[in-house]
Amino acid sequence: MAIFGRKKSEEGGAAEDQSGESTPNGAGGGGDPAKAARFFNHARTVHEASNYEYAATLWLQGLRMDPQSMSGLESFFQSAQAYATAEKRDKPSKEQAKNFGGREPVERYLEALLFWGVKPADASLALKALEAAAKADLQEPGYWIGERALPMAMRDKPKKETFLKMMEAFKKLQAFDLAVRSGEFALQVDPSDANLQAEVRNLAAQMTMSRGGYENTQEGGFRANIRDAKQQRLLEEESRLTKTEDAADRVVNAAKADYESRPSDRNAVARYARTLQERGRPEDEKAAYELLMKAWNEFKEFRFRQTAGDIRVRVARRRLSALREAAEKNPDDAAALEKFNSAKEAFIRLEMQELALRVENNPTDLTFKYELGVRHFQLGESEQAIALFQEAQNDPKSRGRALNYLGQSFLKMGWSDEAVDTLRRALDSLEVSNDELGLDVRYWLMQAMEAKARAHGEAAVAEEAYKVASGIAMQQINYRDIRARRDALQSLVRELKSA
Repeated sequence: MAIFGRKKSEEGGAAEDQSGESTPNGAGGGGDPAKAARFFNHARTVHEASNYEYAATLWLQGLRMDPQSMSGLESFFQSAQAYATAEKRDKPSKEQAKNFGGREPVERYLEALLFWGVKPADASLALKALEAAAKADLQEPGYWIGERALPMAMRDKPKKETFLKMMEAFKKLQAFDLAVRSGEFALQVDPSDANLQAEVRNLAAQMTMSRGGYENTQEGGFRANIRDAKQQRLLEEESRLTKTEDAADRVVNAAKADYESRPSDRNAVARYARTLQERGRPEDEKAAYELLMKAWNEFKEFRFRQTAGDIRVRVARRRLSALREAAEKNPDDAAALEKFNSAKEAFIRLEMQELALRVENNPTDLTFKYELGVRHFQLGESEQAIALFQEAQNDPKSRGRALNYLGQSFLKMGWSDEAVDTLRRALDSLEVSNDELGLDVRYWLMQAMEAKARAHGEAAVAEEAYKVASGIAMQQINYRDIRARRDALQSLVRELKSA
């Protein structure tokens, strides 16, 4: 669908998605998490459906909107690895690659991630991703990448040039602990480099003087001066995208110790919650949820509450999936079906609660209003949905979809005139009308026209509806019930013309 595509600006500046809206260029500003969430939510759904290639693309498109997102970065690697394993590939598909690339820092970063993601053991690709993150000024993602890239360079045949490149990237990221380590490894290759010795001493001094974040040596920060064997092993274990159970335990325990040493540090809280979710035991999700809610109450930063809400929804979605499977395995079991339907409505209500909070805390972001409108629509609450879609249509990125739902909502209320007018606007807003969204808009426009023709006895409107149905049938003969719709409209045209 066009809404998930992108194009490069003709001037070579900021990349744009196909709605024409600029995406972040060079990064440290943090992007737009709310807009990224739309891609991330879709990526999560697609990954769960085992469409890993498309999921990886969607994660990266979300990262285009919010390059600082750590959950998006980590989830991208999960999808990319699943795709590479399932398809036995060591490079992205042409369909994936065409979505990324350009001169701006974030685009180069996304492209580097794409190629490294499907070949994660390649140290040279890891280095490219690290350098791209540094050029885009992505400190936390860059650190995450660096933790994985440095052990890979150590395992390969040591090259001074590689370690020097890493050192420069870490300096730019202000990750002085990793910069020192890179410099030390370079000195192991060439101990006679006096200038490098001086540079490493200076970096070590900067590391010691650093305050806050992961480099806080005076507070005993988790990422302080990692020289001993135990901490070296921990670094290497964290660098692995797939961890053993023991390694995952050590990583969580280290993050917990870091958090307990500085419980008021937001980065320590976020990291501990993230490692708990990565390990993914039921008790981990509960602990992460409680930790994030505590942080929300203490810091009043909505990102903690939003992530806690994501956990609630994820747990509920798993329960709903189990009930769906039970109902599908026993199609004659009315009780199982009723239980699933009841749980489905409860799940949508839960999503609505979380989305309402996001609307409240992001009043100018129309993405959340659109998503909340969809949930009201799913429950047949047309009036509430209409109010939200009327606002959401002002967002160029979701205008076509919002107008499509708005027209359908009017149709459900029996307002056929308003439905026809709105769905015409939806069709006019699309760049193409023969993709998935375009077919859906045309289908509902056909239905709205049929309703209007029957209500007012207008043969011309019925004939136009018939032409729309015929066009859909010529494009995709098995689309929904289009054959029956076409035949019914043909009969309606004859009936109204003869009246």
